[in-house]
Amino acid sequence: MPGKLEFSFNSNRLDDFVLDKEIMTIGRKDDNDIRVDNLAVSGHHAKLLTIFDDSFLEDLGSTNGTYVNGRPITKHPLKNGDVIVIGKHELRYINDSNSASDDDKTVLIRRQPGLNTSPGAQLNEPTNKPGSIAADLNTAKLQILNGKGAGKELALQKPSVKLGKSGMEIVQINKRPDGHFIVSLDQEGESSLLMVNGEAVGSRAVKLNNHDVIEINKLKIEYYLAV
Repeated sequence: MPGKLEFSFNSNRLDDFVLDKEIMTIGRKDDNDIRVDNLAVSGHHAKLLTIFDDSFLEDLGSTNGTYVNGRPITKHPLKNGDVIVIGKHELRYINDSNSASDDDKTVLIRRQPGLNTSPGAQLNEPTNKPGSIAADLNTAKLQILNGKGAGKELALQKPSVKLGKSGMEIVQINKRPDGHFIVSLDQEGESSLLMVNGEAVGSRAVKLNNHDVIEINKLKIEYYLAV
């Protein structure tokens, strides 16, 4: 289930907005998804990007800034209970699916081909020889590992796949002759939300290997080659 924003002014609840679109904008102009009729709010003030069950907030260079829990932000991964302040209005982010701790979330564990997991067995690397089915990049998929979207899959059949669109992409995966490479599109460098196997990607393009775990904020996604 997507999250929602509880919209209020002077502690009076005005409306609720379900984040059921990938991109939603907030601002004073009529063409925004969430319109805030206040002179302290810019025409196009902020943008919300929702990927699976997680939402990210970005200030669009507004005059008076966008605040989350009292702090000014440029880009911010939203968490359940976060309070966004735009002008004199508040929007409280509600999303029960990302309020649980990592230990409470369902994680799917995929047995790796060629890996003997019996007690006392010696661990062997999966076999991905060139020309084998497992090495065929056309079989590559992403699978969500945690949260309410656990188990959902996306086939990487296009030369380039982005998670997000319209100027607020978070991640891009490119298919090259020698493999899939992932890159963060976050321009804030060290504050990148993207990690692979627990290591920050930063500004690098990182080659993905079978069963690598991609992490965007706390959302975990497995990259694997289907057999």
